Amino acid sequence: MQLIKQLSGPGAAGVGVLGLAISGTVWNFYGVQFGLSGTVASLLALSVGLFLLRPLPLVPEAATDAITQSDEATTSEIAAVADATNAISEPTSVLTTAEAIALELATEAENQPAALMVNYAPEHLLAGKNLPSRKRQPGPSLQRYRTMTSELFKS
Repeated sequence: MQLIKQLSGPGAAGVGVLGLAISGTVWNFYGVQFGLSGTVASLLALSVGLFLLRPLPLVPEAATDAITQSDEATTSEIAAVADATNAISEPTSVLTTAEAIALELATEAENQPAALMVNYAPEHLLAGKNLPSRKRQPGPSLQRYRTMTSELFKS
């Protein structure tokens, strides 16, 4: 019985997904009447599958009475701890993990030497220094474009 419960959710969801794929194909080839009914049935199966796949509580039903009794005890313990913390007048400074990591990274960054930006070939890395500065001329491939535009603007 437990196996049936475990397999019913994925089974219904699988039928719904496959049904949607098949109903889309049926809709394309056989028309709206068959495709729409297949789509509605597939969406219904998919929703049932998703409902069955919802997370279930891990606690068995027999243990719920013990949990409610322990909840009553913990609420009284929480109230006692809250009273004790309110009695303390000075709050203590405790670093969280994130603050401790940030402090450690800041001290490491301060202890590192400054990076030197050195360029080993500055005369060869200047953009456009060695490029010829002659004016560019159109090549032979531009001739087809010129003939096309001259035909367009003849009138």
